[in-house]
Amino acid sequence: MVEVSIVIPTKNEKNQIGTTLNHLLRQSFTNFEIVVSDGKSADKTKSVVESYVSKFKKRGIKLKFISTPKKGVSEGRNFGAETAKGKYIYFFDADVYPVKDFIQDTLTEFKQKRLSLATCKSKGSDSKLKNKAYYRFINQSIGLLQYTPYPAAAGYCIISSKAAFNKIGGFDPDIYLAEDTTYILRGRKKRLRFRVLKSQPIKVSNRRLNSEGTSVVLIKYILCSLFLVVRRRGPKRGIAEKLLKYEMGTGIYKKRGKRFKLLLKKIKEIAEN
Repeated sequence: MVEVSIVIPTKNEKNQIGTTLNHLLRQSFTNFEIVVSDGKSADKTKSVVESYVSKFKKRGIKLKFISTPKKGVSEGRNFGAETAKGKYIYFFDADVYPVKDFIQDTLTEFKQKRLSLATCKSKGSDSKLKNKAYYRFINQSIGLLQYTPYPAAAGYCIISSKAAFNKIGGFDPDIYLAEDTTYILRGRKKRLRFRVLKSQPIKVSNRRLNSEGTSVVLIKYILCSLFLVVRRRGPKRGIAEKLLKYEMGTGIYKKRGKRFKLLLKKIKEIAEN
């Protein structure tokens, strides 16, 4: 019986997904399956994934590519999790690079602490000082928040028991931003135990930070955190979607003039939606 299911939502990830799969192929732990849940990619994401099927099969690991009926990261995670066979689900982004013992070490810690939900610390894929400072701030923040009524997690790595996923009801597809933290908050409301794991950090591509700007991303998430405190969920589609447009899969944000001036002006309106 498969113990772990890794669910990776994708859209136009031909340039990234192969690197992530290579890191998973080298895992010391092998009792897992991979579900790549694709949101109708227009590039060769499917071909790249399928080229790895035989490589994983040689290690006794099942890799499957499925197409989601609807686009969106939450839809991708939910659809992938519904087909998952494992007792534990690792939700990864398509641009993460787990070290060889990542699954083995984090799963052991997850079980020892009797958790239902978890995330881990992160580090960037380059050595730029501003990006290092960004991850230092994020890691310190989620480390402190785990002990408050407002725990947080980033979508690049969320670990959930299948039972917890079913109890929460999956990720809310109506949430445009911070759907990952909203998932954890909904779990906390149902008294599911959550912690930030200490055993292994995960390396994350800095493409988002480098394309939009580290400070811009940080401002966006600070504002979103304020919203989470007020509403205990991320902002829904509408104003937030217009002001914070992001093209899933490319890592490129569509920059708009005076976007953050508008965001500051409209933040109160967002909170009232």
